[in-house]
Amino acid sequence: MFQKILCPTDLQERSHLALEKAVQLAHQFNSEITLLNVHPEFMNEEEREMLRVSVEKMKKKYSQTAVKAREKMQEIIHELHAETVTLHYLLRGGKPDATILKVAEEMNADLIVMASDGRNNIGDFVAGTITEHVMNHSVCPVLAVPVPEKS
Repeated sequence: MFQKILCPTDLQERSHLALEKAVQLAHQFNSEITLLNVHPEFMNEEEREMLRVSVEKMKKKYSQTAVKAREKMQEIIHELHAETVTLHYLLRGGKPDATILKVAEEMNADLIVMASDGRNNIGDFVAGTITEHVMNHSVCPVLAVPVPEKS
């Protein structure tokens, strides 16, 4: 049923619940999971040129960020004892909602599993949350895993 699961993560603890659910589904349906970490601060070449940013310095910084993100994603997978699941790690730049939708389309995802912690700032009330945007524009089903409120 769900062969390709996309699980976006911001590497925060709240995302662990969604990844845990994605791992359960992967075991149940013998699926593969693509773990996506989006960094809005990554600039494309044109943006770097416009800001006159050193390309070499930015490449080095992006590389360090990528290594740290992958290590963190692997650490989370290890904590969930999910080493038997086929996993792919993706690190992308851009707006999180648009990037999630683009990657889901590129990989022909059957399901997107992501955390939703509700509207917690004024911007969420005005523009909506990333999860809402993904749910409203996705071509595949989206499972929004609620994050419990802390007491």
